[in-house]
Amino acid sequence: MLIDTLAVVAGLSLLLVGAWLLVRSGVRLAVRWGVSRIVIGATIVGFGTSAPEFVVSLIAALRDSPDIALGNVLGSNIANVALVLGISAMIAPLAVDLRLLRWEIPVLGAATLAILAFGLNGSISHVEGALCFAGLAAFVALSPRLFPELAAAVEVEEEVEAEAERLFPPPPVPGTAVAIDFAWLIAGIGGLTVGASFAVDGGVGLAERVGMSQIAIGAIVVAIGTSLPELATSVVAALRNEDEIAVANIVGSNIFNLLGVLGLTAAIAGLPIDRNLYYFEMPALALSTLVLLPLAWPRYRIGRADGAALLGAYVIFTFATLRWT
Repeated sequence: MLIDTLAVVAGLSLLLVGAWLLVRSGVRLAVRWGVSRIVIGATIVGFGTSAPEFVVSLIAALRDSPDIALGNVLGSNIANVALVLGISAMIAPLAVDLRLLRWEIPVLGAATLAILAFGLNGSISHVEGALCFAGLAAFVALSPRLFPELAAAVEVEEEVEAEAERLFPPPPVPGTAVAIDFAWLIAGIGGLTVGASFAVDGGVGLAERVGMSQIAIGAIVVAIGTSLPELATSVVAALRNEDEIAVANIVGSNIFNLLGVLGLTAAIAGLPIDRNLYYFEMPALALSTLVLLPLAWPRYRIGRADGAALLGAYVIFTFATLRWT
């Protein structure tokens, strides 16, 4: 049991380090090649924070442990809303940008309904997974078009930076610097792969030794570990009074998890869905999405009392998962 626990801890640690290296080196390379910041934010950074969930879910599905794969994503989404948002709101009341209510939250609701509907027949097929991933691509492509003020703000910032570079050109980047960034990128991917392997093997071992189901291990132990990037981002944003970022980070991450992580995992490996999940875990996923509407709509703020209620709900979810799964 000790070896399995150490494997999970080591695996989650490698996942977090690998994701950090992936984002850091990917952003540096993209900037060197002149990629737009809005593209960087929507792709490299967005995928980077969801990379731990994706690699864990993919390896678990390929190793015939679909319950860990599914529990990881379901648990991460629930933890993002109840745990991460709850802690962030208790640090400082969070304002909710009206754009989230008009676009991101409805997209998250549609993604949740799609996963629930696709899983009703006992699996999410390769085609259904590909459709989910295509939905994520459409979301990324449409966001700056539907809300041009985001793209306009980024374009103005890039114009200022371009003018500054024209007046004060930066020194040329040596080839060794690009090679180093590529080396860190490969190291990040390697850390994600090895870390996911340790986390999945350790999670399966723990489930067998302590009598917990794989879905419970995935939804609690692995999910909390893979949600640490979102927790760190949202807490820092709350401490800096950048509350819109704290909420947007959670909603965006949940969209990536459902359409990107589950979608791409199902497209590659297929994903069987236990019908028993519709008694508790799937309704909990739907509730974690629905609860965002009443929290955000009346005052466009999520207060400390709301944060405490969310934390209480997460404690209940944890005990219920341990008790009934």
